[in-house]
Amino acid sequence: MDELKAEIARLRGRVAELESAPRTESRAGVEEHVVSPSIGQHGYDYLVALVNHAPNIFFIKDLEHRYVAISRLAAQTQQMTPEQALGRSERDIFPAPIAEKMIAEEVEVISSGRPIEYEQELPNPDGTRYFYTIKFPIYDTKGAPLGVGAFVTDLTDLKRSELERLSMKEQVIRAQQAAIRELSTPLVPLAPGVLAMPLVGTIDSMRAREILETLLDGISQQSAHTAILDITGVRFVDTQVADALVSAARAARLLGARVVLTGITPGVARTFVSLESSLDGIVTLGTLASGISYALRAVGDNRVPAGQGRPAASSGAL
Repeated sequence: MDELKAEIARLRGRVAELESAPRTESRAGVEEHVVSPSIGQHGYDYLVALVNHAPNIFFIKDLEHRYVAISRLAAQTQQMTPEQALGRSERDIFPAPIAEKMIAEEVEVISSGRPIEYEQELPNPDGTRYFYTIKFPIYDTKGAPLGVGAFVTDLTDLKRSELERLSMKEQVIRAQQAAIRELSTPLVPLAPGVLAMPLVGTIDSMRAREILETLLDGISQQSAHTAILDITGVRFVDTQVADALVSAARAARLLGARVVLTGITPGVARTFVSLESSLDGIVTLGTLASGISYALRAVGDNRVPAGQGRPAASSGAL
């Protein structure tokens, strides 16, 4: 990503130079000498070598938007040779919507007399490719427009690398989130058929769903008959959280397990009382230790789990 940003910054700097450079001289007929007169008849050969070995895609189009000069690299991006590309326009190479958009950009460049820069995605036989393009107007020595030139940087490899990094980053984030969810809803086996889930922090709607899923999966996989939900470490219990816990207890009873809810404070007790839903069948106790003692006594006494015959006694129930 840093390489991509650096390349774009470099190209933008070049655009700024072109925009700030005086254009009156070229239009007034003053020709700038950019090659030595000593090259003589080999000037064309030098120019072809320069164009074909430039690291960027390069082309020039006339006022009819036909390629009059194109680098080998530019032609290769469309799986063509320069000879095959010369004389053609975008309409001969690209789908109509893309071609018309390109032509509209070139018309804007010629009419405004100013370069433009943009990123674009183009279809290619080997898949979508990404480019950073600078298009600029070209004039003769008298200032009359001749066409449009362009330097194009192929960003495909950088883009794909960035997409791969983002994909890997998302995978890592998902793995971390899964680990956090697992840590935030721990299910601890205490004895055969007895599970405990100590809850800490804030319970929102998403975490409430995770609690329910973890609880039901644990009960099913371990054939548990008693599950302790301890909310001593829960920061705030409102009616939404209380209702979620009651719903989890009801779902557990459908699997043949009783739920023991521990960590009940006076404020939490008032919240539960305000619920219209019934707490029948849910054992409520003040501390986790008392909940564990209750569950282990139930194992020792060989009690029948709630929902499988006679209901279990509710010690300290609200």
